[in-house]
Amino acid sequence: MLLDDTAKNDPTTDEIERLRRRISDLEQEKADLELLLVTTTEHADAFERQLTKARDSLESEVTRRTQELAEKNIHLQREIYERTKIEAELRHSRDVAEQASRAKSSFLANMSHELRTPLNAIIGYSEMLQEDIADLGYDELLPDLQRIQGAGKHLLGLINDVLDITKIEAGKMDVHNESFNLSAVIQDVTETVLPIVQHKENMLSVEQHPQDLGEIYADLTKVRQMLLNLLSNAAKFTDKGKIVLSVTRTLDNEAKEWVIFKVSDQGIGMTEEQVGKLFQPFTQADSSTTRKYGGTGLGLAITKRFAEMMGGHIQVTSQLGRGSIFTIRMPTRLNIAK
Repeated sequence: MLLDDTAKNDPTTDEIERLRRRISDLEQEKADLELLLVTTTEHADAFERQLTKARDSLESEVTRRTQELAEKNIHLQREIYERTKIEAELRHSRDVAEQASRAKSSFLANMSHELRTPLNAIIGYSEMLQEDIADLGYDELLPDLQRIQGAGKHLLGLINDVLDITKIEAGKMDVHNESFNLSAVIQDVTETVLPIVQHKENMLSVEQHPQDLGEIYADLTKVRQMLLNLLSNAAKFTDKGKIVLSVTRTLDNEAKEWVIFKVSDQGIGMTEEQVGKLFQPFTQADSSTTRKYGGTGLGLAITKRFAEMMGGHIQVTSQLGRGSIFTIRMPTRLNIAK
């Protein structure tokens, strides 16, 4: 009995008991750590597998993208080669076209000069013969001589148109400015075109006010030709209708004065498509128009170029079957000679 009490109170026994509990706790901690290590290792293995999979996927994507870029680069190089080839062909075609255009312009200019000399002689001789025949009393021959003279003047007008357009395209057409009276020009133009107008039973009227006339400073010859072209065109495509030439002046916001010539007719009119190609050289509304009404299709192209050379422009509005309105707007004082 005494021995048991002594054992209970022995410090060594207590120490051993504490060591046992400590060892038990350490063994539990070891077991927990081993479990944690196993779990961590499994997670690490899973993460490594994911990394490997992601790396393989990335490498595959890089390979695919690299292949795509290589294919696109090859395609781009082909496009660059084809485009370079096409550009070279276009430059060559342009050079050939420009050379052909220069040759055409030179040929037309030379031929026009060669034709104008004998034509002027024919016209001059026909005028002389008309005077001589009238004096001799052979009046029955006058209509034939007048037809010869009219045909010669018509052909001379066509040749002059060809010569003008070739000069314009070659950049050799000059503007010669001078002061002149609009009233005199309007009278001259209307008197010149009146026989053409009356031939198709048309009426020609002029709308003008004294304050809109007076002097302007421009190229007299070109202004006269523009108005003749528009009025002749209106007369050609109008039958038993009315043709009106109006002249007005106006100031813009910068106090610059402009003169506006407007020629309206009640002719055959045009579609929008026909208007779109109206000012191209050697072009009329369509082939049937050329066959029916004749002409070279140069008058309006020349008129447009002349208006632009004198700092102006031309516009047209038209309705098929109802007629057309051509409007030229140009400054009253042109200071730069081209």
